[in-house]
Amino acid sequence: MIVSGTVVLTRSCREECGYCSFRKNGDPLIPLSRLGDFFSEMAKGKATEAVLVAGQASYELPHILMGLSRDKCTSFGEYLHQACRMAAERGLIPVINAGIMTPLELRTLAPVAGAVHIPVLSAELEGPGQAHFKARGRTKASSHEMIEKAHQAEFPYRLDFLVGIGETEVERASTILEYGAFCAADPFLQDIRIIPFQPTPGTVMHDRPPLSFDSIRSSIEQASKAFPVHPISVPAHLFSRFPELIEAGLNDLSSLPMVTGDPVLPTFPVPSLEMLRTRLVETDATLYERLSLLTPAATNRSELAKVIGKARDKVQARVASGLNLLDNRACFVCGEHNPHGLQITFQRRDENTSAANWVPGPAFQGYAGILHGGIISALLDEAMANTISGNGLQVVTVDLRVRFHHPIPVGCPITILGTRTGNHARIHSARASILAPNGSVMAEAEGRFAEG
Repeated sequence: MIVSGTVVLTRSCREECGYCSFRKNGDPLIPLSRLGDFFSEMAKGKATEAVLVAGQASYELPHILMGLSRDKCTSFGEYLHQACRMAAERGLIPVINAGIMTPLELRTLAPVAGAVHIPVLSAELEGPGQAHFKARGRTKASSHEMIEKAHQAEFPYRLDFLVGIGETEVERASTILEYGAFCAADPFLQDIRIIPFQPTPGTVMHDRPPLSFDSIRSSIEQASKAFPVHPISVPAHLFSRFPELIEAGLNDLSSLPMVTGDPVLPTFPVPSLEMLRTRLVETDATLYERLSLLTPAATNRSELAKVIGKARDKVQARVASGLNLLDNRACFVCGEHNPHGLQITFQRRDENTSAANWVPGPAFQGYAGILHGGIISALLDEAMANTISGNGLQVVTVDLRVRFHHPIPVGCPITILGTRTGNHARIHSARASILAPNGSVMAEAEGRFAEG
């Protein structure tokens, strides 16, 4: 399993697949100047891989060409090349997922990207009402050609078998075996993913039922025969019965965007490491974290040696610490992706201080009209941890001492202030306070925090 994060570069796409909820007409291309912040957040969240997602052949659309011109890029390949370098500079192995790509794009990206996703279809499905009626660039032949060109460019790749989109059982099985004979011995093939169709509201195929468990199991069995030495996976968030597939040949969970969630299918929450481990207990299976790249042909590329080393260090540190500190931005206090949380934003004042402003609502009261003491403690704890983690660390609370000076009324604007006061080895100390509008201290705390 790989701990990853996903950045959507643009949802614009030339194709219009019947099962796709990703495509969005007119979606702009993210400026290169903004990508650094995304990658920094992923690295802070302990991801080892950054998956760069874009619609297929989006560069054919006028507004995407304007975006490329804005970033002074002569091609989409050049834009991706720069994005990959930015990810690598932050210790993330860059992986491309942009549908079928041209030979020139593959040659341009091979030196700087870790791997590329290649979608594989079991049938053309181009008839009226079928999955690719409005997506004529999605064909079996184009996948074959992309594999050949990736091999020629010495570009590591993953095969994504899209199943359940209208192909027959026979077509599905024969395609998996066909690709096994075609590329299982390729040293640039990294792993195999079986991607099960899931109906999504708003798509043409929203009312099509997903494949049965037996059909998915059969696909895993065929893949394990066709690719006997490769990791074979299904996305755990798209198929919750994944533990039951281990006997059929499932031996990996591949790349999971735990740090960002899945922006391609956001209605399917990505499970945490602990949840995955819990699900696997009943099967006696062992969950371990790995890197994106597996074969010597992939790991021995000099251009990526440094970032591969950084990613390996992250994995080893996580294993050694025994703590799975993955920041998926769903923290109760500060997580922007937690719809039930406080979503408080802390700002850095200097290297050792951070602060936030907040107005507590009645949902957080203890006694009538008074902010609950547990919420106050959480705010103080977060302020201290935030100012320490702002220095590029991830920490957990060792101890917390809170003093309540005055009740905090609901509806009163407050300032939460955190200050890092020192450290000894891997233990950091800090203090925090909650201030009323007139500057008086309503509550304060001291704490110690251990690096994870």
